[in-house]
Amino acid sequence: MSALKSANKELKGMMKTVKIEDVDNFQDEMMDLMDISNEIQESLGRSYNVPDYIDEEELLGELDDLEADMGTEMDADGVPSYLHDVEDELNLPSAPVGHAANPGGRSNIQAEDELGLPAVPHASIRD
Repeated sequence: MSALKSANKELKGMMKTVKIEDVDNFQDEMMDLMDISNEIQESLGRSYNVPDYIDEEELLGELDDLEADMGTEMDADGVPSYLHDVEDELNLPSAPVGHAANPGGRSNIQAEDELGLPAVPHASIRD
């Protein structure tokens, strides 16, 4: 019985801190948010005059055909055929092969590893 009395006392104390106006305001805000959410859902679910007779399987088939056509336009290098003419028109020089000469007479040439990156100096261990 004492547990019920203490629970009743605590509940009365909590009810004094809760204002019914705050609860009503919170409920009103929640209803406004639900109305906005419903409007958004209606807007997103709207039909944009897409005919009902369009078959999705037919559209997917056309997409597959287009992808196949794009695949036949590629050569072995993966370059589309319409880009081959552009490469010929640009007349770009070929990329240099090998290492470049020492630019500007720099004298601080570093050793390189097998990948052409600067080599890491070896630390000496002293006893």
